[in-house]
Amino acid sequence: MRIADIHAHIFPERLAAKASASIGSFYGASTSHVASLEVLLEQEALAGIGYTAVSSSATSPEQAAHINDFVAGCARERPNLVPLGSLFPGMDGWEAELERMQALGIRGIKIHPDFQRVNIDEPKAVDMYRAIARAGLPVLFHMGDARYDYSSPERLCNLIRQVPDLVAIAAHFGGWQSWERSYAHVLPENVYYDTSSSLMYLGKERALDFLDKMNPNRFLFGSDFPMWTPGTELERFLELGLDGGVRDRILFGNFETLFLR
Repeated sequence: MRIADIHAHIFPERLAAKASASIGSFYGASTSHVASLEVLLEQEALAGIGYTAVSSSATSPEQAAHINDFVAGCARERPNLVPLGSLFPGMDGWEAELERMQALGIRGIKIHPDFQRVNIDEPKAVDMYRAIARAGLPVLFHMGDARYDYSSPERLCNLIRQVPDLVAIAAHFGGWQSWERSYAHVLPENVYYDTSSSLMYLGKERALDFLDKMNPNRFLFGSDFPMWTPGTELERFLELGLDGGVRDRILFGNFETLFLR
């Protein structure tokens, strides 16, 4: 059984412990591990996960280039890592940075509207997303938070109407702690979802209900490391008891289509 993890966060060694604690504080939970590359590789290997998309999110425009250098460097000699770069929506100079990201070998982008405090459908960022779509880079969006509206499914729908060829992945079943809102606003068929940070809250029956409504063939497996241990998240996913073909598409097939071809 081949397995890929679409959703894992890493930081430079000197920042990993502080960043992990900061993420946990933001969500009012304790992180399971320090978000370093070494710990991630160890945990993914224990879970039998073969490929991992690694990312971080720029909370200011100035951070983007440093993050892109870091994730690209981590993946340079590790073919099982897929680097997702970062842009700050609407930042000056995004055109040059996007071009540089491609030269670095970055294969997708992670956007966290709630950390960045910028709406997904920010008008100043639409041209950036159009350029990302032309470049063929998938965008993994953090989705949902009961405290904010930056990352609502309605906003992603509005962006996709303006940039219909953007390949988007809506994390957390389309809405962390906003799952009922996500359930009521199923995203367009060309948008994928990921399973991260959701299964323990939804429970088996509700998760299966979501998968049935949203189309399980549109999902990718994600752990949201360091929030959770990849092996534990994989166990939760396998407990859903999905048909083998659907299970394999979520665990690997969609990831392969987006990043490995």
